[in-house]
Amino acid sequence: MLGAGASAQTSPDLPFEVSNPKHLELPTDEANRIYSSACELVARSIRPEKPPRLAPRFVLVLGADANETLRNGALAEIHLKEWNPARFAEAMVLMATREILKNEDVMNLTRDTLMAAQASVSVSELKRKK
Repeated sequence: MLGAGASAQTSPDLPFEVSNPKHLELPTDEANRIYSSACELVARSIRPEKPPRLAPRFVLVLGADANETLRNGALAEIHLKEWNPARFAEAMVLMATREILKNEDVMNLTRDTLMAAQASVSVSELKRKK
């Protein structure tokens, strides 16, 4: 998992590292705009009164076998088969959100979600029990 970034290159034009062994096209201006927009919009949607400054660190891996977002502790990668602005934007929203929601927060929300789901019963379940 998270090993493709070992040969990642930093670029002064981008706030993240890039691993692009197949030399696929990467429009850096567009990638920068998506990165900035995602960080700003996620920050304002979660804390509109005082948005935090988000700057997720990750490696963008172009030429990957699958489109996916990977995270293992502090290490994070966005894998894209090729440059795709929509998929990158989706991954950026996840990366920015994880800047606000730390692992402990995600675990607590997961536990609370399961407890809330187990504490409620749907109408169809009540009808079946009669």
